[in-house]
Amino acid sequence: MTQDLKDEALEQIELDVKFGFENEQQIFEGLEDMFYEEDDIDEEWLKQTIHQQYNQHQKEALQWAKPTGFDKLAKAFDQLIAQKIVCLHNAGYTKQDGAGDCMETIERLEELGVKANGFCYYHSQDLARAIDPNTRNLYLGFDSVTQNDDEALQVAQMIIAAVTENGLQVNWPGTVTQRLEIVNIDWKKIPDDEEWGAERVIQMLTKPRSDQKPFWKLW
Repeated sequence: MTQDLKDEALEQIELDVKFGFENEQQIFEGLEDMFYEEDDIDEEWLKQTIHQQYNQHQKEALQWAKPTGFDKLAKAFDQLIAQKIVCLHNAGYTKQDGAGDCMETIERLEELGVKANGFCYYHSQDLARAIDPNTRNLYLGFDSVTQNDDEALQVAQMIIAAVTENGLQVNWPGTVTQRLEIVNIDWKKIPDDEEWGAERVIQMLTKPRSDQKPFWKLW
């Protein structure tokens, strides 16, 4: 395995570990996909490097002040989901990926009888900026389900309200062509057993309400 490949792999490992969405095995599998055309990949070196980086990250997490930037954003997203705004964490690699994943989730919800009002997401390139100490910002893509500008502006205002309520600062020029920017975010996250993608949204919006009586008790 050449030094160039090792440098490339190490850069990706550091990103994946800091993103905090994947465990060691998932990071390794992602690297296997990344280097599937390479013949001289040192799997033992990859596993050892992932393990070292991952364990160091876990140790550092013990000293984190709570809530972290991710904690605040996750709470805001859950509040928005309750308002039928589809919010996806780490959705793909590009804006097209993020918007596409959101629309697929909206279509699945419609099949289950739930009509969403809009969507919000960030992708892995956005996360790379969030963990960069020179930028520390996180862009959020958004739109209405109908892609109507007036409705999209309403969705943006709902997102801003939820995010700022949870202690995050947002910059936005007020136009639908510009994404929302969370500035100076303290991104810290470790892998957990939570589902942060489409399944979370669907579960939250389709589970029975706690105050809703079973149908056999309606009479």
